[in-house]
Amino acid sequence: MRIRRSLSLRNSELVKSPKGTIDKIADLLSEERISAEVDHLLDQAVQAFRLELDEPLSYSSFNQVVGEFIRHVYLTGLRLPRDLSKTEALTEAVSLLTRYYRGGYTEGYEGALLDAMSGNLEGLELVLSRLGESLKEVERNKYVNWVFADQFERLDWETKRQLVITYFNQYGTFLPTQLRELDPARPVDHFHALITDYVSSINLLKQVFKAK
Repeated sequence: MRIRRSLSLRNSELVKSPKGTIDKIADLLSEERISAEVDHLLDQAVQAFRLELDEPLSYSSFNQVVGEFIRHVYLTGLRLPRDLSKTEALTEAVSLLTRYYRGGYTEGYEGALLDAMSGNLEGLELVLSRLGESLKEVERNKYVNWVFADQFERLDWETKRQLVITYFNQYGTFLPTQLRELDPARPVDHFHALITDYVSSINLLKQVFKAK
């Protein structure tokens, strides 16, 4: 019996530069990158949507509009487009409004319906705008989860540990003393938080320098 030699490489061989991997993750999670990958497409799709009503706003026409809005945005504004049926689009719209909608004095799907009905077209436009922002939040979270899954979670434990060690060596001076003194094996499960805090600090510094 002839045994074939596996051509697959160990994660540690694939990640030849732990610092390079950390820098890549930081770049993928930067505000500029997330904005380009997620926000830009969504903003374009929201702005391109044309609100048309053939009748006075009602419960039925409200559902029709929010469903059409989600169907349009999912098809033209997502990194991975989805072609929803009308029923699927309405279900998605109701779910998003129920979970995320917050008006001045209202919340949820019923609150969005009330705000739309009480403000005529301006109220409905406000609901759609907030629906777009909610979708942006959802897609940003999906993108961040994808970055960590692709760049970190798929690695073996030892390679993850090497990334944490490299992170501590590079940026440990900015971390609390008690954290720097930990065994690098312990913070492996908290790598997401470490990198997220690091990227947030970079984004804050960029904003400060832009303001000057």
